Amino acid sequence: MGKQFNKKITWVIKNFSSLKSEKFYSDRFVVDGCKCCTCRYLCAYPKGSNNDHLSLFLVVDNHGSLPIGWKRHAKYTFTVLNQLSKKLSRKHELQQWFEQKCPSWGPLAILPLNELHAKDSGFLVNGDLKILLEIDVLEVVGKLDVREKTSTIIETMDVNGFQILPSHA
Repeated sequence: MGKQFNKKITWVIKNFSSLKSEKFYSDRFVVDGCKCCTCRYLCAYPKGSNNDHLSLFLVVDNHGSLPIGWKRHAKYTFTVLNQLSKKLSRKHELQQWFEQKCPSWGPLAILPLNELHAKDSGFLVNGDLKILLEIDVLEVVGKLDVREKTSTIIETMDVNGFQILPSHA
């Protein structure tokens, strides 16, 4: 299970400018300890997602194993933090339904890359980018979040050399 947080998480991406991959993922986390909400993670496109802007997404983890009918309605805000001036931070608020067929949503163009990388812009300080996610789960439809593989431990007791269930003793 991922880290738990109470409706807000700050994701610090170290050495953002030197990232080579198309996509970059956060660690998994759980919203407000809510088992019904499942683990999530954030995904950033450091070079943009088919555009010249920073793209961010909130993604439901293990979405392929979610039960049919599983849905979560969430209101959430991404903020690319300006580390020199809060007033210059960039916010993007969304309200979406997450489900097995649509497990990720986010802004394709939250901040132009040239502005993000501009010297003294305040978005990259010592190479680090800080992103704040605030999330409220508004509605829950369906059962548990993820069908996890579990191993069942069956306790038995020895009666005259035979292993039997305690209920049969």
